[in-house]
Amino acid sequence: MVSTATLHAAVSLTAMPLAATTIGAAAWSAASPTHAVSATPAVLDDHERLAQPALKPLFHARSIEGWHIVGGKADFSMRDGVLTGHGTDTRNAFLVSPRNYGDFVLDLELRIDEGNSGVQIRSQVRENEGSGSLFGYQVEIDPTARAWSGGIYDEGRRGWLFDLKDNEAARNAFKADQWNRYVIECRGPWFRTWVNGVPAAQGVDIMDADGRIAFQVHSGGTTVHWRRVMIAELPPPKVVRMFDGGAVHGWSARSGAPWPLDGTPPHARLVNPRTEAEPSMLMSDEAYGDCVAILEGRCDDPGAAFIVRVPEGDSLDGSVRSTIGVDRLRDGKDHAIAVAIKGTRVNMFVDRVAEGGRDEATMPTHGRMAILGSPSQKQGTISIDRARVLVYPPMEDPRVGPPMPEHTVPPTATPPAAPPPAATP
Repeated sequence: MVSTATLHAAVSLTAMPLAATTIGAAAWSAASPTHAVSATPAVLDDHERLAQPALKPLFHARSIEGWHIVGGKADFSMRDGVLTGHGTDTRNAFLVSPRNYGDFVLDLELRIDEGNSGVQIRSQVRENEGSGSLFGYQVEIDPTARAWSGGIYDEGRRGWLFDLKDNEAARNAFKADQWNRYVIECRGPWFRTWVNGVPAAQGVDIMDADGRIAFQVHSGGTTVHWRRVMIAELPPPKVVRMFDGGAVHGWSARSGAPWPLDGTPPHARLVNPRTEAEPSMLMSDEAYGDCVAILEGRCDDPGAAFIVRVPEGDSLDGSVRSTIGVDRLRDGKDHAIAVAIKGTRVNMFVDRVAEGGRDEATMPTHGRMAILGSPSQKQGTISIDRARVLVYPPMEDPRVGPPMPEHTVPPTATPPAAPPPAATP
């Protein structure tokens, strides 16, 4: 399977007394007049917004210094902690962060006066098209009757990924012409959004493991404001290398003969034996909770399967399996298979394309993994070039209540009011 830091998509799952999967993996300007905002910006207390880790301002010193505009012409300005974007160009314009962000919680409030807008996350910049262009994940701001605010769209690439057509509560949560609270969580291949405390979009995708944060001014005439823009960057996953082209780490053959190496380390491949009467099985020594398993190599065995959350003992009963011997893998070429496991949800991706996914309510919270050959060891070969697991620590859910009450703050450069005189005894 191909070496890749980011994946996307899912594979068809087949159930045994087991179940099935779907997943993603990763390791992955001209100005117009400034428009003032009528509402007063607020002071943010980190402890009111997120339990762990602490939120920090995305814009340091209430300034957009270091950020730049990509795409169409628009005016972005920061005044008293409120970022305002306005434009009437025929192209979308984006105010883009100076650096990439991977796993994080983004907590902000926004208000749109006209048009359509969005918040870009893990997005990629093309700098070679005049003023450039941007593509990637966008959390929608949609004041129209469709009301998909909080849904996730793939700007400039695949279109809608996770809309709100089946989420009436979220469609009713956004309030036009008012400040709205957005909380956006990106953790590995898992995405979640909330609008004014109401769960909006939730999905799994592995196209990009990191990228820029950006604020969109949509083409055709848009005025939008953002404030209290805070971010909590999450720790990266622990990378457990299970096979690196030279040695197997933490895997053991549980049936059949040991899996031999084909080639010379560190460029060898791990190959399943094909001479045993019973299926060959390679199982991890350790149990895993939320994680992404990535296998890179070839598989022309139509009965091969990747199995997750194996209970105690070597029995596969109660675990979840996905078939990895799908037709498009049987072309003699390397591919990347990623399996994302979170809670009771399993998703599988091949070369960043989803192949299937499902929920298993009875699946244990932890379990080992296994790679299983077909019952007849003469049907084909599993040849692994690299194998690793990205382990994600448990994290408390962000606090996602409605917008905070207004706090009046003095405008920039205005001295604080003098204290009242002491009372005369």
